[in-house]
Amino acid sequence: MSAYALKAYRSTQLDARFETSDKRDLVVMMYDGAIDAIRQAGQHASRQEARSVSASVSRALTILAGLRETLDMDNGGSVATHLHDFYQYLMRRMVRAGARAAVEELADCADLLSQVREAWMVINPNTAAEASRRMFLIHS
Repeated sequence: MSAYALKAYRSTQLDARFETSDKRDLVVMMYDGAIDAIRQAGQHASRQEARSVSASVSRALTILAGLRETLDMDNGGSVATHLHDFYQYLMRRMVRAGARAAVEELADCADLLSQVREAWMVINPNTAAEASRRMFLIHS
């Protein structure tokens, strides 16, 4: 299978998952994408592949910025505020780590985001729906 065909297949699979997912699942998918990009950046950093580190960090930053921008800061209360601050902190650390190709710091960023991802996974779907209504600007 060609690289183009594989990319198209993955894109179609992701589009299908996106269409049938609730907000909690979409947040988890975004966390998965960011975690994957951060881990790839770490792998590239260990091989001293500066351009690839930069590309992977940029991908993770874009996802985190997307997560941050969906937060409803007016109605989301302290959870939205803490998530916003967490995303900002993580983005600053990733920029520093990417610039220095700091493998351990990138791994720490992936670990921190993984912990938040796991917290989203254990939220009861009914509770998640209520939290989504309060915290995110995009409503179903």
